Amino acid sequence: MVTHYIITNREVTSRKSKSYISVNEKEFMRMDGDEEARHNLRYGTVSFDPKKAKKLKDFKIQIIPEVAEATLKEYTEGSPVSKAKFPSGKIFDELYEAGSKTKSREDILVFVHGFKSDLETAMQTLCELHKKYVEPKDSPICHIVLFTWPAKKQLLKYRSDAYDASQSGFALARSMASLREYFKEKLVKEKKPRCEQKIHLLCHSMGNRVLESMIAGLADIRLELNTLFGEIILVGSDIDYDALERPKPMYRLIDLGERIHVYFHNKDQALGVSEITKNAFNRLGRWGAKNTMNLPDDIYQCDVSDIEDDDGLLHEVVHHWYYTNSESVIQDITAVFWGRNSIFNF
Repeated sequence: MVTHYIITNREVTSRKSKSYISVNEKEFMRMDGDEEARHNLRYGTVSFDPKKAKKLKDFKIQIIPEVAEATLKEYTEGSPVSKAKFPSGKIFDELYEAGSKTKSREDILVFVHGFKSDLETAMQTLCELHKKYVEPKDSPICHIVLFTWPAKKQLLKYRSDAYDASQSGFALARSMASLREYFKEKLVKEKKPRCEQKIHLLCHSMGNRVLESMIAGLADIRLELNTLFGEIILVGSDIDYDALERPKPMYRLIDLGERIHVYFHNKDQALGVSEITKNAFNRLGRWGAKNTMNLPDDIYQCDVSDIEDDDGLLHEVVHHWYYTNSESVIQDITAVFWGRNSIFNF
């Protein structure tokens, strides 16, 4: 069994029904995503056997109960309540301690999934990420943090998912603010040394719209943007192909990471349908950035249109999930995590 981490704004409730699964002794999580995105974030763990996990029942999701009202009141009134009592603090502490106990690289990958991903699909993607980016001995990734938002596994629900993606980004902004405060607490107040591990961010498809809204949300709360991530990877991005240009919010994305790599495939049929039927502009994940002269420094474009190892008949036609189905792309992203240059960069 392996264990990774989860952040979610999917519905977690004490109500029990066929549409929910148990995630702790008293609460249940909605499985189908047929809900509106919530602003309340929940934290937890996911345990599974990578060799056997296929269906949702094969994954053990444990959501940490929320803090008691009395503790929350003490905190909001300024009493000296440790942030470690909060679910986010527990997760951050576990990841920090794991990295501080080793001299080798044990990097963290934060992943945001895309459109048409109900809870089971999100768990299956987490399992694939483990196999492709954690199990290989040449990968620096040891821990995965999945942000799963209430996407639905229905093609005709694109507009609904797009709205939920945008709302979910504002919720994720608060988690990033909490992470920044956590680092400030550790490095400044507690004077603990920064561990050697890096945190990387990988967003797929409509997960990039979540990211876009997250950047806008950080601006709304007037949070100063500092480097939290090592590498930021945008794959099959279902956002406008001028999204990284000024004055759009994503122009500030480079302030959050050391480098940004934009992977695109001009035969990506999922994004072809998106731009023809759903959106007014070309998609970043199909054509790359509209005008590279308008991009900030340290943004690299990676054209994977000529790959020939997109495994599986569906993927050979659609070309949208190459980050887990193409060995050449997986090896390239792994090299980028190490700080090397992409062979697909032009």
